[in-house]
Amino acid sequence: MPLKKILLKPGVNRENTRYTNEGGWYESDKVRFRQGTPEKIGGWDRISANTFLGVCRSLWNWVTLAGQNLLGIGTSVKFYIENSGVYYDVTPIRAEDTLTNPFTTGYSTLSATITAADTSLTVASGTNFAPNGVILIGTEQIAYTSKATNTLSGLTRGYNSTTAAAHTSGDVVGSYNVIVTDVFGGFFNNDFVIFYNASAVGGITVYGEYQLTYLTTTTFSILTTTAATSSATGGGTVYAVYQVTTGSATYIPQVGWGAGPWGTGPWGIGNTDVISANSGIRIWNQINWGEDLIYGPRGGPMYYWNAAIGYTNSTVTMTIASPCVVTTGATLPNNTALTLTTTGALPTGLIPGVTYYTRYKSATTFYLSATSTEVSFTAACTGAGVNTLTVTAINSGTILTGMTVIYLFSGSYLSLGTMTFTGSGTGGTGTYSVSAGVTVVSQAMTSSTLIDTSGTQSGIQAISPRGILLSALAGSDGFCPLYQNTFTISDASRFVLAFGTNDYGSTILDPMLIRWSDQESLTTWFPAITNQAGSLRLSHGSKIVATLQSRQEILVWTDSSIYSLQYLGPPVVWGSQLLADSVSIAGPNAAAMASGVAYWMAIDKFYKYDGRVQTLNCGLLRYVYNDINQLQYDQVFASTNEGFNEVWFFYCSKNSSTVDRYVIYNYVENIWMYGTLARTAWLDTGLRNYPIAATYSSNIVNHEYGVDNNETATTLAIEASITSAQFDIEDGHNMAFAWRMIPDLTFSGSTGGTTPAVTMYLQGLNNSGSGITQSGNAGVAHTGPAPAAINVDEFTGQVYIRLRGRQMQMQITSNTIGTQWQLGAPRIDIRPDGRR
Repeated sequence: MPLKKILLKPGVNRENTRYTNEGGWYESDKVRFRQGTPEKIGGWDRISANTFLGVCRSLWNWVTLAGQNLLGIGTSVKFYIENSGVYYDVTPIRAEDTLTNPFTTGYSTLSATITAADTSLTVASGTNFAPNGVILIGTEQIAYTSKATNTLSGLTRGYNSTTAAAHTSGDVVGSYNVIVTDVFGGFFNNDFVIFYNASAVGGITVYGEYQLTYLTTTTFSILTTTAATSSATGGGTVYAVYQVTTGSATYIPQVGWGAGPWGTGPWGIGNTDVISANSGIRIWNQINWGEDLIYGPRGGPMYYWNAAIGYTNSTVTMTIASPCVVTTGATLPNNTALTLTTTGALPTGLIPGVTYYTRYKSATTFYLSATSTEVSFTAACTGAGVNTLTVTAINSGTILTGMTVIYLFSGSYLSLGTMTFTGSGTGGTGTYSVSAGVTVVSQAMTSSTLIDTSGTQSGIQAISPRGILLSALAGSDGFCPLYQNTFTISDASRFVLAFGTNDYGSTILDPMLIRWSDQESLTTWFPAITNQAGSLRLSHGSKIVATLQSRQEILVWTDSSIYSLQYLGPPVVWGSQLLADSVSIAGPNAAAMASGVAYWMAIDKFYKYDGRVQTLNCGLLRYVYNDINQLQYDQVFASTNEGFNEVWFFYCSKNSSTVDRYVIYNYVENIWMYGTLARTAWLDTGLRNYPIAATYSSNIVNHEYGVDNNETATTLAIEASITSAQFDIEDGHNMAFAWRMIPDLTFSGSTGGTTPAVTMYLQGLNNSGSGITQSGNAGVAHTGPAPAAINVDEFTGQVYIRLRGRQMQMQITSNTIGTQWQLGAPRIDIRPDGRR
């Protein structure tokens, strides 16, 4: 017989048997289709050797007015801004507590001699030791996992590369763990806290950031780098600055009594499908407001990062005075909200982590106020008419920019007494000078007090880059949402929209409520005749799950439907339209927009929306949904790879609690592929040269970069493979004998200086249920594949084989560094070879 060309239809289909799908492809891993033929996907390379803490679930890219190309990275425990491969921690502050003598150190002596192999020990008094931690005896560090009165158990000897040794009764035992008492509470296990201003206690000076271990509602322990030299309680006046509570990297179902709504689950068993603030995975929402960033964790408030302050500590000089004068290299507008940090101690009167507001003094200097309120004063003075003069605020007789003082010739007002102003300003008709003895009156006055400082200061003082609560920004009307499950900013009309939030005046989160700010405002949220702020509540579903901006609308998914949200203008402002009911979405990040069409992964199928909601015909539907971990739907995420006309969906396989699988839809060729790849977030941005993704190695990688796996410092080969469905001669009436193959491959794009190669398999079967048979051994069943292997490199013209079977399938694999390949149309020399 003549040579038989093997040119299979593009895409992978597993909805039928291997034999039914004749003429197509059945299995794939890290392979895509280009113009109908399969090729290995591109490689990836880490953007730097730096890493971050936690598992990343959120990426957002934008550029500042200064041209900085920034990447927001929301992880399970932190929030970072990346620039030039460096990850800067800008996790917002949740609370600041001022504590008195909060630290207790653990110190004792051994009650009995221990050997170098003992896994438990007893101290004279274990009262001040943490329930688990690290101790020091001599030069040996020892970790322990539990404490029972005076006995420490579960020892890891020679911890931190020290040497395990025998120790004698009476030897000193110092703990690296410090127990902290905070009567205000509000912290959770693994939260991060920064301590300032502490004095030494028990030989340990606690300063800087620590990750805490929860003990009780008012106590926790921290691990320091110094072992205690005495048992003591102290620290003096300490400022504890808590960052936003950490979250989970995976969904943790709650079980047992009380773990769900009343009456759900079998009696005495409990409900296993309840998500609380501490059991759902941590997902950050983020989007830029001009060059600034709005961000916040799902279920929490929104925060504001100011590009004018930056992503690093902005060093300032403080002049201790009444009021305090701050000099900085940054240009900050009047009434800018900020927090302070220090490597030593701030002057008396200032506290790290507390929000202050600038009061303009000059281009590079400002005063600080504890409130954002700027007051209009009215004062009686000589002269006819109303004269207006702009100054700042009033403190110790000093005029500060930003306060408008209105002088009235006559009027009946409530007198607030005599106040002294110094300096002058420009009014509507001239310059006015207000002297001592002028009676100041006002209809309503809430004075903003400037901060006086005294004492001494030490270390480097700086403005912290951490985000400020949106509700704490100057001009806030007091109705900024307390919570949000997701939010966005409408591109055309510049509204901030919060989805799944609290109603006006309520502290209860309504998962179906949508609220929006006034146009071009971050701080006005309460509806009035003079603004466009407002709200609406969706009716189909029990919670809003996800949103996505389209061309002229915002798509909103609940757990049972999809809506279109459109700007209508006053008085309605925003209106909703139900697009489809009985439509789900797998998770908050499970949708992506490609070429103006929305694609998403639901809990049982795939959809697209291009003006109408349509089910995508997927040849991998049963394969995906028969092997997916439904408890981890929140980890599902989708993104695009526009350079290849692809939408990628990542998910957890059935027996995995981490993302390890992907499925790709090529929307131009209308085909599907699948494979294995561990990623936690993906962003295809036009502001960077390559698609970027977050990995479980706690870093960011550029995809479609090179041909190898450079996620870490060690270059690894990418194992790629694709296997065809089964084909035969004349519907398998006769056995077939193949004796020669003429490969057709290109290695374009392979790394220079290498010899790229793939391995091609032509595998024979007696019938669909026989399994793969080795050539020359017809009718012998094998428990695993026993193919005729063909090593193909760029110099191979033809290869000779001996293979017999009623059905055949072809497989191409590669696992060598530097190899990139695309399959063409290989040919095989095949002829009938009897019926058995």
